[in-house]
Amino acid sequence: MATLQYTGVFALLLAEICVFLLLILPMPVRWKRAMIVWSSRSTIAQRVLYGVRIAFGFIFLLFADAVMRLRKVEHEKESTRIVDEHSLCQQKLQKFYAQRNTYLTGITMFLGLILISTHSLIAQLSENADASTAPRLVSSGPRSSKAETERLKGELAKARKEIEELNRKDRDMETLKKQAESSHKEYMRLADECEKLQKQLDTSNESKKDA
Repeated sequence: MATLQYTGVFALLLAEICVFLLLILPMPVRWKRAMIVWSSRSTIAQRVLYGVRIAFGFIFLLFADAVMRLRKVEHEKESTRIVDEHSLCQQKLQKFYAQRNTYLTGITMFLGLILISTHSLIAQLSENADASTAPRLVSSGPRSSKAETERLKGELAKARKEIEELNRKDRDMETLKKQAESSHKEYMRLADECEKLQKQLDTSNESKKDA
């Protein structure tokens, strides 16, 4: 019967180790968060945790019994002097089993308490994170959408004004460019006429000299 009890304790210890490995296993945050939320809200997980808490009560009794047996074996070893080799082996075997049972139940109980505390802490942090993001979701409602629409309309009107200003500047530049081209053509025409008049004047002067 005792062996069956400690076998169950060892199986619970293996289950705790698997859960810890699952918690520290590298995985996406949303998967781990979904797992924590499910374990904190699922009725099946709550029943399992309740059963584990009850099992910890029995494990504590086994731990106390193992400690008492270990102290009893130590007391018998100090009070009795055994010469027989068989009796000495039996005493060492009893001490070994008592130590094994003490370590097994103690580690299982300690690891289970850490696991429950860690799960509660992570669930509380997850609830606090959900509560902190709730105001953001509320603020992103119809009022926020209306304010965002007004802001976008203002930015759109400002962009239209800037485009109109740039278009006006482009038109002014085109006008100045046309005026500059017209002035250049007029300057070239006047320069050609001035050159013709200068040639005519030189020709008339030469004719007068020859006369």
